[in-house]
Amino acid sequence: MYRTVPMAGLGLLALFAVPAAAADRPLPRTQEWPSYVAPRTYNWNGLYAGLHAGGAFDRFDGATARKSRNEILLGGQVGYNLQLGNMVFGMESDLSMNGFGKGSRRGGGTSADMRYLGTLKARAGVAFDRVLVYGTGGLAYGGFKATDGLVSKSKSKLGYVVGAGAEYGITDNLSAKLEYNYVSLGKESFQLGSGRTKIGVTEHLVKAGLNYRF
Repeated sequence: MYRTVPMAGLGLLALFAVPAAAADRPLPRTQEWPSYVAPRTYNWNGLYAGLHAGGAFDRFDGATARKSRNEILLGGQVGYNLQLGNMVFGMESDLSMNGFGKGSRRGGGTSADMRYLGTLKARAGVAFDRVLVYGTGGLAYGGFKATDGLVSKSKSKLGYVVGAGAEYGITDNLSAKLEYNYVSLGKESFQLGSGRTKIGVTEHLVKAGLNYRF
């Protein structure tokens, strides 16, 4: 009987020792999942410059020999964008050299062709991450030449431009654009050998270009 008491005491000690030993063991570490990071949206802010090429479809009201001319144009542009949320506002100036083309001339009379065209316009659009869709409008200025086959004269004229376009961000700094412009330079009077004549100029421009944002 006396041996039973020590044995019972040893059993109780062992019973309490098991939870204590378990408490001293480190708990298994739970797996840590990486936190979600939202993808960075494309940034249209900043100064940019680029080059463009395209086609010019000219109409000369008042000319009797060559009333239209289709030309290739080459030029460059510089501008600045300000992005507010998904809205993008900006200003752009460009200059295109014309004269790489041919038109229809019918017999004698007065004909004309564009020499250069520049614009200073505002842009406003909506950005869908890397895609920017925008409208544009502002001032246009250009130089064109009129001739009657004997006398040729060149003049410069102010007008207006309106248009629309889309631009895609290829990299963080490089983007490609496609743009349409309608240009009206009004009418200009020329004193040629055959007399005085007024010629009005309108243009439809389609331009593809690349911009590098600094």
